[in-house]
Amino acid sequence: MAGAILLLFASLLPAPFIYRPGQGWEVEGKDAVADTSKEQIAKGEAYEKEGKIEEAAGSYRALVKTWPLSPAAPEAQYRYATMLFKLYEFQRSFREFQNCLDKYPDTEHFTEILKYQYDIACLFLAGERQKLWKIPTLPSMEKTVEMFEQVIKNGPYSPHAAMSQLKIGFARENQHKWEEAVKAYQDVIRKYPKSDLADDAQFQIGYAWMLASRQADYDQTATNKAITAFEDYITKYPKSEKVEQARENILKLQDEQGRGLMRVAEFYDRQHKTDAALIYYNSVVQKYPGSELARRAARRADEIRQGNLGPPTAPAVTTTNANL
Repeated sequence: MAGAILLLFASLLPAPFIYRPGQGWEVEGKDAVADTSKEQIAKGEAYEKEGKIEEAAGSYRALVKTWPLSPAAPEAQYRYATMLFKLYEFQRSFREFQNCLDKYPDTEHFTEILKYQYDIACLFLAGERQKLWKIPTLPSMEKTVEMFEQVIKNGPYSPHAAMSQLKIGFARENQHKWEEAVKAYQDVIRKYPKSDLADDAQFQIGYAWMLASRQADYDQTATNKAITAFEDYITKYPKSEKVEQARENILKLQDEQGRGLMRVAEFYDRQHKTDAALIYYNSVVQKYPGSELARRAARRADEIRQGNLGPPTAPAVTTTNANL
């Protein structure tokens, strides 16, 4: 009875079942695993030439699983990761490239793998969406940072290391993690002082603090740090192409400093804390003589001294760099 059932089952199969050690039962036919790793990689190459990328990826993956210690395995692992890249499976591709480096550290494709991994990290930095169970999720800057960190770990002296460190700072900026962004840029200067990116990193330190300053109404710490960073940039890299931009940013930040002082003065003024208000009004006059802010601050300070303790007549105006 059992024999009859097996015969009936076999007659329904499109091709005979065979058993391969380490693989189990599979269908013998065109898509079955070949008898040798050499034949298997040739199968993957044939699929590639035909433009059948998914089939090529499957063939290379089957080779690595079936003959992980064969001379063809490192090449198959590399090609499998490459096929995933071509299939826009970037996250999996990055992981399989890493598997190639971990399993076969002597791979002849070391340089190409670093370039692929760097490019993939850049895609995610630009907004490529991560996938969870093949479902796109929101872009993750945290995962992006991990990718750039892995590139640095894989090739700390490679051409991609300094740029990866710089782009970690970009990712932190995207997260509004200003202090972590600054640290990333400082690491570029510390780890790669001779890199052409050192001046860019110094500029970005100022820029990150400048962005941070826009989120602080009364705290001038970030503004002061931004000005200092841009001043350091001008001093260290006087011939850099961004010197004029750094000077313009300093003027904008000084303008913001003046408006910040004016906002604090008016805050204390409205609270009828005249002593504190006078200190800040006088600070505006002293630091920005000749500006519209200084004239307004001086007028209000005189009114307070004359006993006019009503609220300031108008909120702090938005000035231009020319006024300071």
